Amino acid sequence: MKHKIIVLGLAISCLLGLTACGKEVNYNTVEGSRYYPDLFTTEQITGFVKSMEDDLFEQWYLGGVTPENFEQTEYFRLAMDSSTGTIEFHDDLYETLASGYDSWYKAVEDIGYNSPDSLQTDINVEDVVYYINNDGELVVDATIKGTKHSALMEMYMSNDFMPTDLGVTVNKTTGEKLENAGLNTLLGMGMAFSILIVISLIISLFPILFGGSRKKKESDKEITEKAMDNTISQIAEQEDLSNDSELVAVIAAAIAAYEGSGSTDGFRVRSIRKVNTNWKK
Repeated sequence: MKHKIIVLGLAISCLLGLTACGKEVNYNTVEGSRYYPDLFTTEQITGFVKSMEDDLFEQWYLGGVTPENFEQTEYFRLAMDSSTGTIEFHDDLYETLASGYDSWYKAVEDIGYNSPDSLQTDINVEDVVYYINNDGELVVDATIKGTKHSALMEMYMSNDFMPTDLGVTVNKTTGEKLENAGLNTLLGMGMAFSILIVISLIISLFPILFGGSRKKKESDKEITEKAMDNTISQIAEQEDLSNDSELVAVIAAAIAAYEGSGSTDGFRVRSIRKVNTNWKK
């Protein structure tokens, strides 16, 4: 009993120790991190997120910028920096904004808006929350609301107030998620069965494509009948069976039995010759 109590106490201690390992997350503050508190305030971060969504993403969308032509239209403006007197290219910033806009562009139809003219009023940024994660990075979570759904725009920021990663995820209902999962499952199964059917059709065409010039394989019955015919014809050609007394006696007995006669006195076998009649019928 004493050992059981000790084991139970150790288990409880381990559970309490694991619980204590969890780090408390402090929201809407950067105190105690490498980020400057006077710069990374709620007002500054909220204004930055709204400016990025309203002044960049929405303006690009209304201006006809797509993920396909993004590099052609925006690379030099975003990556090139001449503020220091020399031209410098910030490819990291460009890649982050390109990836973020691609995510926002794919989600905007699900977020929903009434028309291009009302897009800027139909889609808005609300509920901006930020915190320092376990890696010491600043994470900003902003809710984007439209006419159909809301979406989560998550942004990672460096201590020079530049985004390092950005993505948008639409918040769909459970029914919509199940519907999408079902459609994806049906699509995957349909593609798999379609490929199997195509492979089966191709395999079934092999005899037609590669075996057309081959002769039809003879069956065992045809081979046996052919061998019997050859044997009989060879025997008939090479031997004179009319002088074979045993064969004459057998044939005479068979004829007598066929006619129902008890003896062979009523006829005589004079000769044996081959006829062209198919005897097997």
